[in-house]
Amino acid sequence: MDQQLYAKIEAYISANRAAIVEDLKTLVRIRSVSENGSGDKPFGEGCAKVLSRAVEMAHEKGLTAQSHGGYYGTVTWGEGDKTIGIFSHLDVVPEGNGWQYDPYNPVEKDGYLIGRGATDNKSAAVLGMHVMKCLESLDVPFRSKVSLFMGCSEETGMDDIARYVQEQPMPDFSIVPDTNFPVCHGEKGILQVDAMSDRAFEQVLEFSGGLVSNMVADSARALITMDPQLLDELRHLAESTPRIQVTLTEKGILVEATGVAAHASMPDQGLNAIHELTHFLIRSKILCENDRHLLAFIDNTIADNGGKAMGVDFRDEPSGPLTCICGVCSTNEGRPCLDFNIRYPVTDKGSRIVEGMQKHFFQAEWKVTNWDDSAPAYVPKDDPMVVELSRIYHEITGADATPYTMGGGTYARKLRNAVGFGMESDERPPMPAGHGGVHQPDEAQSIEGLLEGLKIYVLSILEIDQILHR
Repeated sequence: MDQQLYAKIEAYISANRAAIVEDLKTLVRIRSVSENGSGDKPFGEGCAKVLSRAVEMAHEKGLTAQSHGGYYGTVTWGEGDKTIGIFSHLDVVPEGNGWQYDPYNPVEKDGYLIGRGATDNKSAAVLGMHVMKCLESLDVPFRSKVSLFMGCSEETGMDDIARYVQEQPMPDFSIVPDTNFPVCHGEKGILQVDAMSDRAFEQVLEFSGGLVSNMVADSARALITMDPQLLDELRHLAESTPRIQVTLTEKGILVEATGVAAHASMPDQGLNAIHELTHFLIRSKILCENDRHLLAFIDNTIADNGGKAMGVDFRDEPSGPLTCICGVCSTNEGRPCLDFNIRYPVTDKGSRIVEGMQKHFFQAEWKVTNWDDSAPAYVPKDDPMVVELSRIYHEITGADATPYTMGGGTYARKLRNAVGFGMESDERPPMPAGHGGVHQPDEAQSIEGLLEGLKIYVLSILEIDQILHR
């Protein structure tokens, strides 16, 4: 490694440490949950506000930046006939429950910055801008243009990147800092499936849980018609069930379940409140047979995170087993509805999973009402870019640099010549279980990890520039 170059990068990081952290705080302070909007705010007020501030931040740094109809923003630096892309997103999942800290008032504690979006994925936008400024300060030969994409609906369907692909030329090679290090060379297919029962509840007036399909539900509730005997029974059962609370309201018996939020691609890190709720209610002997039958079917269907009950527990060698969660439940005219988020192996097809689910639901007088498939992305381990990025990561960190596949979905699957590359980490802050991770309460970004990521990205962009011009 060029020690003189390395020293210059270290000097930039040392001089700009406070500014980098403050830039991230500035974006985290803005609640930017992607929502339905209109006009120049297609993803709602929060996303429009954070995109405007990010573009303004880039201008303050002397970079060229603009918003494209509120769908996404771009920041560019450099010149040349080759373009290197960095893809980030500014939208976040809803904050959910159980935070110890204010999700939008970021604080530094124990070497971490805590706030919604600190890791996923506002840190990538901040680092993208500082990559450009660091490259500018190095005064070394560089023949490419660097383009930073800042999306606003990555968590809700990726309409932002779809618009980008229609409007902009594709970069020659792109990195997507929305994964763990080292290089993610494959992403499982993502399948969203909605199912609804043909039969309605009789005593259950409301059955709801979860916030978005790609997050393990951390809360769920059922409102049940008042029955004194049923109320006594449920209260008694709740005494030995710590995650269940039973209360009497004016509208009926309210049963609430608490779970642990987690990303849909890593469901074993969470605890599904919807399953906690169904598993509790089916213990009742007083609830009517129709409702217990419906709840028992739901309970069995969502009991594991691998789709086994539905006969779709597939796997392959590159990416391992399929994962499946019911992220949201609701009712439609009294009929229970389930929203599934499935991450299937990179060599499989979504249609095969849908066929299996349709068979499972049909046999129980349910139907699949809607499904949407995002095909897998897969790049071989021996791809030259994968090899070089892995090498740089290992040289800087000394850590294992074996490329991997994952169940998460990033912009990489929508682009040409793109891989996931950091900067999330399996390292967890000193917090209770279920806190500090992506999509969890008290989401936390290691500050040293942030600065180390900048170092890795600058050296990687320099290497990509060399490869593109060989």
